[in-house]
Amino acid sequence: MGEAARFTVLGSGFGLYGYLPALLELGQRVTLPMRYQSVLAIRPELSKFIPRVDWCGDVEAALAAADSVIVALRPADQAKWLPRLVRMPTIRQLILEKPIAPTPDLSAALLADLERCGKRYRVGYIFRLLLWAQQLRLTLAEGSTAGSLDWTFLAHHYRNDLSNWKRYDAEGGGALRFYGTHLIALFAEFGYDDVLDSVVWGTSDSETQQWKATFTGPSLAPFAVNINSRASEMVFRIKLHRTRRDSDQGTDWGVDAVVSQPDPFSGERAATPRGQDIRVAVLERLCKSLLENDDDHRRRQQAIIRLWGCVEKKSRRT
Repeated sequence: MGEAARFTVLGSGFGLYGYLPALLELGQRVTLPMRYQSVLAIRPELSKFIPRVDWCGDVEAALAAADSVIVALRPADQAKWLPRLVRMPTIRQLILEKPIAPTPDLSAALLADLERCGKRYRVGYIFRLLLWAQQLRLTLAEGSTAGSLDWTFLAHHYRNDLSNWKRYDAEGGGALRFYGTHLIALFAEFGYDDVLDSVVWGTSDSETQQWKATFTGPSLAPFAVNINSRASEMVFRIKLHRTRRDSDQGTDWGVDAVVSQPDPFSGERAATPRGQDIRVAVLERLCKSLLENDDDHRRRQQAIIRLWGCVEKKSRRT
C-alpha cells in the first residue's frame, strides 16, 4: 500500500460504504468519478468524505489517475474487468471483492493472469481477520475430535423478494458461492483440503439457499458447516467436540462453544462509529495486508480455490 498509493474504486455499493471509509481512515489518497458524489451525498455517514476525495470526470479518468484499484463489483462484472485491469501498466495493485468470479475455475484463471502480469492483489475473504477466527485457530491447534459451525439468517434478497445476483448460483450468489466461500477460505487456511460431503438446497436448481458440508484435512478433526440463508433466526455458532477420559467412567464427550453470536461480525459492532458499516474496521486490516508478504497471500489464495473446487465437484442437490 504505502504513502504513494492512489486508489480508485469500481463499484458504488460496498465499494463506497465499505472500502472508501477504510481507505480514508488509513490516510490513503482516493480519486473517484464525479457520478459517485451523489451516492455519498444522500448518506449522512458518507457525505463527510466528499471533501476528502479527489473528483474527476469519469471512470476512465479515475483509472488513469490511480495506481491501485478496489474492485467491488458483482462477480460476473469483476471477471470482465480484470483482464483489462491487469494489462494496464499504471495499475500495480488491486483489492478484489469475493468471490472474484462466479466459479472456482474462472477465479483460478483470473488470479493466474494477475500473477503473470506481476500485479499485487488481495481478495476480500475477511473472516480470517476477525477475533473469533483467530481464537478458533488457536483452539483447533489444541486438538478436538470434531467441530461444527451453524450460520443461519434471512438474506436481504429473500427478505425483500429480490431477484438479484446474490440469489443465483450462476452469478456467484447463494449460500455456497457467496456466503460459503468465506468459510471455505477460512478452513483452507486452517489446513482443510477436502470435504467428505457437500449438499445444497434451493427453491429451484438455479439458487442455493442452504449448504451443508463436512471439511477434512491432514491430522485435522472433521468440521461440519451449515449455512441457511433463508432462516428466521440469526445464529452464528461454532462448537468443538472433545473426548475426555475418566479412569472410572471411561470416555466422556464434551462440547465447547467457541463462538455464539447473532452474526460473524457482531464482535466489531461495539467499536463502530454510529451509522458506519461494522465491516469497515475489518476492511482496514485487509488493506493493511498489502504491507505483508505476497508469497504467503498467493499460497493462501491457491489453497482457497483448490478447496472451493473440491466442494463444487462433490456437491449434490436435494
